[in-house]
Amino acid sequence: MGRFELYTEQLSAPAVVIHGGAGNYLETTTEADRLARGRVLLDTAHGGMANLGVEGPRAAVLASVMIMESDVRFNAGLGSKLQRDGMVRVSAALMSGRDLRLSAVYNVGGCLHPSELANILHTRGDRNLDGEGAAQLMHEMGIDTVDLRTPQTIERWRSLIEKGEEADMEGAIGDSGLGGLERARAAGLDVPENMKDLPPEGERYGTVGAVAVGEDGELWACTSTGGRGHEHPGRVSDTPTPAGTYACSRVAISATGFGEQIMELNVTGRIATRILDGKSLHEALDQTFQEVVAHQGALGVIAVTDDGWAGYAYSTDACGVAWVDGAGSTHIDPHGRSEAD
Repeated sequence: MGRFELYTEQLSAPAVVIHGGAGNYLETTTEADRLARGRVLLDTAHGGMANLGVEGPRAAVLASVMIMESDVRFNAGLGSKLQRDGMVRVSAALMSGRDLRLSAVYNVGGCLHPSELANILHTRGDRNLDGEGAAQLMHEMGIDTVDLRTPQTIERWRSLIEKGEEADMEGAIGDSGLGGLERARAAGLDVPENMKDLPPEGERYGTVGAVAVGEDGELWACTSTGGRGHEHPGRVSDTPTPAGTYACSRVAISATGFGEQIMELNVTGRIATRILDGKSLHEALDQTFQEVVAHQGALGVIAVTDDGWAGYAYSTDACGVAWVDGAGSTHIDPHGRSEAD
């Protein structure tokens, strides 16, 4: 059986917890890359917290996710990976713990902030839309389409097409740049000899998510993704489903990683059910991730409870996480912080 890492801590509500994706990138990134990632995540959490203090946890998760959707380094919004036909299709979900209301968009093209669409849909009856419906919503709201492709994602797609690949199996390696490629080879990882046109160092992070708790225990969760990369056009990820984004009266959770596994295990639903049944956050994460590694799952989650317990768990090499609470306490995951942090 594999292994997983787990961390929980009591925070002072209100609090914001964010993630920038889980992955196997320790051998293919430098310490400087990872510290830079940690600083970006903590700055983002501070941005979310600034909104929480004024407008509450809903605004906090949306602000956090929109910051990362605008950052080309994350696999969400502007930094999203291309599907096999060379197009970007993004997905996002927003869920409220107070009324168990989930709103989401699936595979929408040309949308910088799919989280914004999920927010618009939150008070509507038809609040889960596919790409066609989301495009109509953008037109209705006067939201301009944006070309989300970057030179790096286009070149990565071209490389995969040239090799006749049907999946981006080396995405975590390719995302770390030429120096990362050499470190991967030195570490004995299986790397295609003809890999070329790789993005620069530190250019890629991952799916993004945020959870927040208000001073009164109100909970919200939001997740946004550009998908796995080079997948079949129209493939649905876990992000816009309750398996990848969930909030109830006791806990808010956002997942990242191998989407099919997250859905097969209904990861966030398992964690929430266990907490509703009386388990602590630590106990719920521990039991769920024992099942994740038994399923050979490669994924991570962040969570916060109504009484201010925050935590995360991951079965990959690492998972980028940061948080800020009402007392000014901050946290960055072990791989994203220095000994001085």
